[in-house]
Amino acid sequence: MSTLYRDYRPQNFSEVLGQNHVKISLQHEIAAGRPASAYLFCGPRAIGKTTLARVLAKAVNCEKRKAGEYEPCNECASCRNITAGKDMDIIEIDAASNTGVDNVRENIIAFSRLAPTGKKFKVFIIDEVHMLSMSAFNALLKIIEEPPSYVIFILCTTEIQKVPSTVISRCERYDFKRISVKEIVKKLSYIANREKIEVDGAVLEAVARRSGGHLRDAESLLGQIFSLGDKKITSEQAELVIPHYNSNEAISILDYLSHKDAAKAVELVNTLMDSGVNVKVFMGEIISLLRRLMLDKLNPEMADNLGLDLGENLEKRLRLVAENLDWEQLFLFTRRFLEAANDNRSSLIPQLPLELAIGELCFGSSPLAVSTSSDINLPKNQALKAVKPNIPGTQAPASPAVGRKPLSSSQNLSSEEITAKWPEFLVKIKKYNHSLSFVLQNCEPRIVKDGSLCLVFKYKFHRDRINDANIKSIVENTLAEVFGSGLCLESMIDENLDLNREEKTAEPASVSASEIQSPLPEPSPEAKDGDGGKAANHNLMSDLLKTFGGEVIN
Repeated sequence: MSTLYRDYRPQNFSEVLGQNHVKISLQHEIAAGRPASAYLFCGPRAIGKTTLARVLAKAVNCEKRKAGEYEPCNECASCRNITAGKDMDIIEIDAASNTGVDNVRENIIAFSRLAPTGKKFKVFIIDEVHMLSMSAFNALLKIIEEPPSYVIFILCTTEIQKVPSTVISRCERYDFKRISVKEIVKKLSYIANREKIEVDGAVLEAVARRSGGHLRDAESLLGQIFSLGDKKITSEQAELVIPHYNSNEAISILDYLSHKDAAKAVELVNTLMDSGVNVKVFMGEIISLLRRLMLDKLNPEMADNLGLDLGENLEKRLRLVAENLDWEQLFLFTRRFLEAANDNRSSLIPQLPLELAIGELCFGSSPLAVSTSSDINLPKNQALKAVKPNIPGTQAPASPAVGRKPLSSSQNLSSEEITAKWPEFLVKIKKYNHSLSFVLQNCEPRIVKDGSLCLVFKYKFHRDRINDANIKSIVENTLAEVFGSGLCLESMIDENLDLNREEKTAEPASVSASEIQSPLPEPSPEAKDGDGGKAANHNLMSDLLKTFGGEVIN
């Protein structure tokens, strides 16, 4: 049965798409008359490994090829027989069907002892060689290491990691790459012209992109489109065979985001959803485009090397959008859409996570979307630090890291100032975290020199709560708001701390930094048993009720 990928299989080096790094080396070896005894072709499927192996076998045995040339003539008896698959000296073996050592002995070792019939070389092409058993590899190893002068081995594999290193070391290894969209479109256009069928350029680009860089897949898909029977195939007709690619719409979304036009972006999303587009697939398309743009920012040649080109029409549109997006925006957009893709798994409304992402990136309410110009000059681990969203009426205080310096030794606050403004601090912090106010009521502030404030807690879980990075940031920001200067926050545990506010009259004590790091004192014996123990238990229960709310039920 005739198929496109068989009818249009390359018959010489010039027809092989891509793989120039492989072709140039092989051409020089053939022209010099010094081909290697064993080659190893590795890489993804359907990119030309077996095809190039056949071209190589044809070139070394071509009867009309002159010295210094490398292309087979495709006219002599040897070339015609190899093209038709009838040559007895070109032996193709499917290792997936012949995995055992007996097959290697019978089909390879035994045949290699026979000289070629009127040709220069006997060529063994072993496809999917990684499927051979270890004993088969061991049997193959000796003949590859010391083959007869007229034998050439060409091993092809998609999983190089499964080939023993002893075999790899005896071969010339060539790593094949996926074929670019541009080259695939060129080949598909050539096939369409030969078949006298007119196909829209957008359809060819869609086929090439859907193939993922695998030429045989693209040719098979084009054959399905040709089966529609028309002499002119439009995008609408092609969608009967291949799913619609929403790359144009995804680029439009990025264009709207670059201009902060959330209304049009959300409208486009809902139009696509009404037409039956899978929102998860669409978000994947957006993320793929953002990845492409980020790689372009890093190195313009990287996208081509990784096979990420989109085709001429989409490339033009994407370049225009990229002009309005800088590196920071691309990074934030990608992170936010990745979050939206994860949220989509449990969303009752499929497009809602995408709509939220669009709104946050346009209006700046996302933790990732908020960025200040001063962040650019900060160290890497601080420049990308998330910022809390701005909610009307509960705006978080500005970070002390920007535009505010810690207290100097001459600006130290006194214990009286801390005590006087502490109630105001507790009231203000309720705006940002209601439960945090109860935790801070169960501590004692103590002044440490050089602009530090030490909060002394009786219980470890209170101190751990304050030491959480987000909580600590809120506390430090609120301290700066109340006291007008940046205070560095420290914390410690004192199990003897008296938290009875009614009986406590002493002002906050001043401690040194060395005292903070000193070992904690042991509880007094009175606090361990007797009436002291009951009082301690009573205080602990009172603190828990204040912190978490509730009542004691007898």
